[in-house]
Amino acid sequence: MTKQEIEIKVKELLADMTPEEKIGQLLYINAPRTFDWGEELEFIEKYYAGSVANDPGAANSNRLQKRVMAASPHNIPALLCADIICGYRTIFPQPVAEACSFDVEMIEKNMEYVAEEAKAAGLSMTYAPMMDIARDPRWGRISEGAGEDPYLGSIVAAARVKGIKNAGGIASCAKHYIGYGACYGGRDYDASYLSEQELRNTYLPPFKAAVKAGVDTVMPAFNETFGIPMHAHKYLIEDVLRGELGFKGAVTTDYNAIDELINHGAAHNREEACLKGFKAGCDIDTGSLIFQEYLMKFYNEGKITDEELDEHAARVLRLKFELGLFEKHEYDIDYEKETFLCDRFKNQARISAQKSTVLLKNEGDFFPLSRDEKILVVGQLADDIDAPLGWWRGMGEAQDCTTLLAAMKEKSDNIIHVAGGNILDGEDFDREALAKAAKECDKIFAIVGEASYISGEAHTRGDITLPGTQTAFIEYLATLGKPLAMAVIAGRPLIITKENAVCDAVLYPWQFGIMGQGVADVIFGDVMPEGKLCACLPYDIGQIPIYYARPITGRPYRGEVVEMSKKVSSYATDFTCHYIDMPSEPLYTFGHGLTYTKFEIGTPKPLKDEWSIGESVEFDVEVANVGERDGRLTLQLYIHDVAAEICRPVKELKYVEKVELKAGERKSVRVALAPESFEYYHFDNTLYADPGDFLIYASEDAAHGEAVKITLK
Repeated sequence: MTKQEIEIKVKELLADMTPEEKIGQLLYINAPRTFDWGEELEFIEKYYAGSVANDPGAANSNRLQKRVMAASPHNIPALLCADIICGYRTIFPQPVAEACSFDVEMIEKNMEYVAEEAKAAGLSMTYAPMMDIARDPRWGRISEGAGEDPYLGSIVAAARVKGIKNAGGIASCAKHYIGYGACYGGRDYDASYLSEQELRNTYLPPFKAAVKAGVDTVMPAFNETFGIPMHAHKYLIEDVLRGELGFKGAVTTDYNAIDELINHGAAHNREEACLKGFKAGCDIDTGSLIFQEYLMKFYNEGKITDEELDEHAARVLRLKFELGLFEKHEYDIDYEKETFLCDRFKNQARISAQKSTVLLKNEGDFFPLSRDEKILVVGQLADDIDAPLGWWRGMGEAQDCTTLLAAMKEKSDNIIHVAGGNILDGEDFDREALAKAAKECDKIFAIVGEASYISGEAHTRGDITLPGTQTAFIEYLATLGKPLAMAVIAGRPLIITKENAVCDAVLYPWQFGIMGQGVADVIFGDVMPEGKLCACLPYDIGQIPIYYARPITGRPYRGEVVEMSKKVSSYATDFTCHYIDMPSEPLYTFGHGLTYTKFEIGTPKPLKDEWSIGESVEFDVEVANVGERDGRLTLQLYIHDVAAEICRPVKELKYVEKVELKAGERKSVRVALAPESFEYYHFDNTLYADPGDFLIYASEDAAHGEAVKITLK
């Protein structure tokens, strides 16, 4: 059906609907996971609820849609919704891990398969992708996004939206609009304190990219921004999202969020909250039942008009036509069984685990492991089937997970395992058993990290070091006289400074999903590691929030650490922007990630020194693989605006390309930075580039690269 045909259908349908039916399209209700509906089904049928959230399965979906459509005077189907973030049954790596691949083609394919599996179960809408920029790893929901950088966040957001669209018949949702990842102190649901320029230049770009990619719905955030809760923020929803970005779809609230305007102090009661949320541009009320309670009253009192009601209902109806729900609302139960955990999805999840794994350190070439070496695998998480799945896991089941230990045993008969004790919960560990086993082995490999339940929504941690006695565990292992490595299973960047200091190698596979084989492929060198950090790993809690694209200052930090013992008086100091008791840089910076070969990247060579504002700026970049194995380089280009109206970050990522290089190969790569690479929002909220000088860096991470200067005129 064409867009024009859909508009005709929507207009005709609205003309024949009662106000009660139109309001029904704006209602959402939670349904139980069993088919014991009771009051919920009565509500759906009585008020023509347009959306239902559950994890239904094809059989339940078919029964529910049949009842919903039979109760509707115009046979309108419901949107069946769920949080399918990184898999329905086949659980892929958590999004923060997936973003470390820097591979948007893979990410798009991942989300296509995730959406296809969810759609087979009868879902027609997923509350994904999340695209909050997050620079405070204490925040538990950093696991759901793409890390700290607006450019990477934007290309990942677009890829995820496109992947869901490729599956067809299931709607995407860009969340959480906007500033949610900037919550104060990393505390979930807290306010964000942002200038409008920071909001626009850092937190808006992923949503802008999602709208351009065709995202179907947008979910406002729980937080307040500029002192106004997002679900009452008419300026940011109507003026910016709909007006400036051109978003045409439905705005669906987060759970119970309109009712929570009262807690925010933005409304006296539910009635006032309802009117504020509706007038701000919210179309679907998720969970609070507040639209059902008051919208008809407002309509009868003339507080909302026919035009407003039609506008809100039209956005929901339009989505249902676009998804094809009026024509196809029955799901094939046999196809559902065929898709769950099928080889196609599991193979893709394995590839994703391979490319998401970040090799942070590899002294003495600890990795890749040889199958002939005797490896002592230790740690409570080595054989934990739950931790790798993470917080959001759809209908995924831990029993489907292949742990790192199991995956390593599939590849080698020389694996010995000693768990060591309940170190996650702070209990002591079995030193005698560990020491005895270490004598029989060539290397020690410790699997540490977080349990799944301490990351994710409402799981802010004030202390993001390894939980329990894991630090002491690693420090003890380092005394046993064998090469030592650790892998970190986690949903956030953790502070691992002490452990990093005593380990020869460090691997960060994150919460990798059900396919531990993908991580084992990297460990044994069957594939090359190519993951790059999408967020810094802090050196210390005192640095947070920490990110590479920090604002430039009048007294920039030079990189030296001056020890306190050398400061003989209060005057013997360095008057620059730095800490006096710790490094100012992270332990590992954005974009960092090693592999089993070595690359060289030359200084970018611009095709000319001066360029006109509005044209693409082109460079040739010499790259080489000077190692002994074929590899895939993640080429990153950063810029710095030397003199701007608003002081710009020290570096900003603006380009990523994967370059295949055989061992010993050298080639020149032509790179074009699009005009928007140099643009930012100014004080008047307009987007344009400043004339003047820019520094351009080509490197493998945010900390390196020799600059070349170009000029925009």
